[in-house]
Amino acid sequence: MVRAVAIVFFLMFTSGPVWAAEAEPFNPDAPFQQGLTTSLLRSLLNQAFDGLEDHIEIMGKLDSGDVKGDREGRLQFKFYPEGKSKSDQHLGAEGWFHVAPEGGQHDWHFRFTLPKDRKNSPLQFEEPL
Repeated sequence: MVRAVAIVFFLMFTSGPVWAAEAEPFNPDAPFQQGLTTSLLRSLLNQAFDGLEDHIEIMGKLDSGDVKGDREGRLQFKFYPEGKSKSDQHLGAEGWFHVAPEGGQHDWHFRFTLPKDRKNSPLQFEEPL
């Protein structure tokens, strides 16, 4: 009987540290560290969106048309190289379409615009191609 009790105590005391080693140590700062990384990522993402918003402007309009099924749409894109807050100079692209299913007519139009002040622009050519 003494031998059985000794073996039980031996097994109990040697298996205790194994169970303790399996458990993850408690870190009281873990929730704050996780929140810090999330807020840091959100802050960086917001800065990136603000930068894009300052340099790019996209507007569009899609009309379902009238009863005949005609459809019209328009998309306008503006790129401000220096940012909207610093300059009004921009490169623009605009496209619009008109679809009339009865006549099978599909009209697509595109227009690209450069800044009005192109004196310092590297796009000027000395000789025609």
